[in-house]
Amino acid sequence: MQNLTVDGEALNTSEITGTNLEEILISLMEHPKTNGRVITSVMLNGHPYSEEVPHAALEVGRETISSLSLDTLTLEDMGLNFLKTGPAYLATLLEALPKIVENFRLGDEQEANEHFLNFLEALHLLMTLLEQTRHVLGLYEGADHEGATSLNSYLESLVGILNTMLNLQEQKDWVYLADVLEFELDDSLRKLAAILPGLCHKGH
Repeated sequence: MQNLTVDGEALNTSEITGTNLEEILISLMEHPKTNGRVITSVMLNGHPYSEEVPHAALEVGRETISSLSLDTLTLEDMGLNFLKTGPAYLATLLEALPKIVENFRLGDEQEANEHFLNFLEALHLLMTLLEQTRHVLGLYEGADHEGATSLNSYLESLVGILNTMLNLQEQKDWVYLADVLEFELDDSLRKLAAILPGLCHKGH
């Protein structure tokens, strides 16, 4: 590995251990330059790199790496970035809902469940990002941040709706599940999208 940069700043490659890309990235995250930050993009030998399967970076030997460039953000910046991009992510979820609802109502269980499972994964990711953002930016109930109470309320609402949806899926009550998706979840996601932008300047 000849060239190594983090956020545009060159680092001494001899300070970074590891015989493959995964070990190198782990070593980098322990470096003072990146401590407490999150990797947002990786350029490997001049090309964007992302793992198509977990731990694929183990197969990228150090000897095959001529250049490695990382972009990072602080956890707080990650949280603020999510508050800005969250509405677009929510819009994608909302666009997917009508088709799932229609399939459940038409009795097309196989196709509906396939799309529903993908939707649940995306919803889980959203809730994880929300919780992380709330923690990093200190947006807790009782904090001196306007909108923090609303964020907590919507998180609690989403958890309740998600539990209801999972119970209905287990019971195979597709009509009721379609109702919850169309009326309760849709409304909750739209309200959440409305409050996120206003929280961008309410962090620490």
